[in-house]
Amino acid sequence: LSLKGMNAFAPWFRSPPPTFEPPLPPSAVPFWGPVTANYDWCESNYAVSQYVAEFFNSISSLPTFTVGVYFLLQSTSSHYGFKFSLAGAMLALVGLGSVAFHATLTRAGQVLDEIPMLYSSSIFLWIAGSLHFPVGKQGDVQSARLGCALLAYCVMVTVAYANGGFEVFFVAYALTVVAVAITSVRAASKSAVKTTTRPYVIWALCIYIGGFATLWVPEQLFCGNRLQVTGHSPLQDLPVPLHSLFHITSSIGPLAWLTFAAFEELHRAKRGPVITWRRHPLLWGLTGPAVLPRRVSP
Repeated sequence: LSLKGMNAFAPWFRSPPPTFEPPLPPSAVPFWGPVTANYDWCESNYAVSQYVAEFFNSISSLPTFTVGVYFLLQSTSSHYGFKFSLAGAMLALVGLGSVAFHATLTRAGQVLDEIPMLYSSSIFLWIAGSLHFPVGKQGDVQSARLGCALLAYCVMVTVAYANGGFEVFFVAYALTVVAVAITSVRAASKSAVKTTTRPYVIWALCIYIGGFATLWVPEQLFCGNRLQVTGHSPLQDLPVPLHSLFHITSSIGPLAWLTFAAFEELHRAKRGPVITWRRHPLLWGLTGPAVLPRRVSP
């Protein structure tokens, strides 16, 4: 077979000639690289700063971090207990994870955002469920069992999340939030100090769920995942994205809920709690609640 004859079969055994694609100019390459997260929010990427993918969604996550630190300091100084200190620390981690996600739009940042949210809501459920147990050794054992069960739930969801992505996280997180809401309302309705604690439960649920319904949901319906939706949405023209406003309600709601739970816990321990309102740098100079026990021990 001559070389001329072999040319007729060339497309079947010979690789196509290499193609050359010129590299993108430095100004066109995002600071954190291409989007590797499986969700891109409505805010335009790198519109404010070349170093931050979603500027407003990033800075609006900082209050969640500072509120978490604020409550952690309260818990450690007033000895609320391990569950409450863990709740504050995890809430702060949620804020940092949210900054990482929105600032970079990388898969690693997304994981740092969503996984702490699941564990944080599960800790809240641990606290809420424990309020239904009797005070004393028996209640402590029941609380420990509930904590272990919720930890196992989180681990199983984390494994599934590694293979399923955003949808798995959203369903698991939503289930824990609903469980927290139901358990909290029941605890407040049976509380001996419900005139004090019930308003905080109502505020927490209205602020958080209200923010979800009026800010998070509309952005999903009318803007969607920008990795899948290419058409322009009027929500992209807003000076401040709805999702960044949802971050604010997501810091106020948990603080109100933790105030309710800490007051209930200290009252059950016969430590004579009181709620005071004061300004604090970690609350961005605003006035917020603090639960203070009048007795160190029962």
